[in-house]
Amino acid sequence: MNNPKISVIMSVYNGEKYLREAIESILNQTFTDFEFIIVNDGSTDNSLEIIRSYNDERIKIINNEKNIGLTKSLNKALKLARGEYIARQDADDISLPNRFEEQLRYLEGHLEVVLLGTSVYLIDENEKIVGKRIVLTKPSIKDLFKENHFNHGSVMFKKEIVNQLGGYNELIRYSQDYELWLRIAKSYEVRNLTQLLYKSRFHDANIRLTNLEESTLYHLLVLRSIRGELDDKILKTVNDDGIKSLHSHLNKEERVYFYKAITQMHIRNHNMKLARNGYIKIFVLNPFDITNDINIVRSYFGTSVMAKTSKIYETYINFLKRLKNCSLR
Repeated sequence: MNNPKISVIMSVYNGEKYLREAIESILNQTFTDFEFIIVNDGSTDNSLEIIRSYNDERIKIINNEKNIGLTKSLNKALKLARGEYIARQDADDISLPNRFEEQLRYLEGHLEVVLLGTSVYLIDENEKIVGKRIVLTKPSIKDLFKENHFNHGSVMFKKEIVNQLGGYNELIRYSQDYELWLRIAKSYEVRNLTQLLYKSRFHDANIRLTNLEESTLYHLLVLRSIRGELDDKILKTVNDDGIKSLHSHLNKEERVYFYKAITQMHIRNHNMKLARNGYIKIFVLNPFDITNDINIVRSYFGTSVMAKTSKIYETYINFLKRLKNCSLR
């Protein structure tokens, strides 16, 4: 049997609510030469039964008896993958039908590119589009140190190169994708398509505050590690006491980043009081952050005004990215 061109890897943990939409968005791709490796990561709901209900020879199932987390599950799928390219998919998201076709066309025409993402629609629980995330087409390593310019579920990358780099770093529970993209970008070309080829879903189950705090701390840990600024003492503390112990070692700039991420969570949860507290903490650290000063004022006008002005800001940021993409052509 010939190896497929693409191996799609997806891990699911108790994702029954949106799982069928995710699976069918892959099975309905216009490009069909792929295998679909799905890791059931110790789910206790009907996820495994849903996966097994599909009679499609392209689906390969890895069933973890216990939950081992996304990072290790993706590495298990990578070891089984036979394709030249790896395509990611998240279990609550949706790939547009021509996603693989468009990404493969670009990668085959630009052999120097190792990693390729796309712009994404942001959708709610009912698949209603609530926003867009436009990406930089040619993010530099400098750009990536400022922000993760890739949407994890939308990426396609060369398996051989990622295998050489050791796959996902299993010490990183969250932000494992960001750590891998930085390692790739240090030595290889990375790109994004401006086309909106993926739908990333926001819902209560994927924006829990506890997970976001840990994810943000892992993000900061990744930056220190890639920059060579992570000393053995801090790493030992994190390994012994958990990622939350990193908080006491954060510098001023890192604390500002942390509180901004947490505050964005409170905005999504429509909790203006907690959001305002976050803005005030940022103000204490950096009173000259004009955007944050404006946000303090906005927080007194309630969720409706905050939502509308946030939408305007999102449109503005996407416009700036489109301008930068034009300048890079």
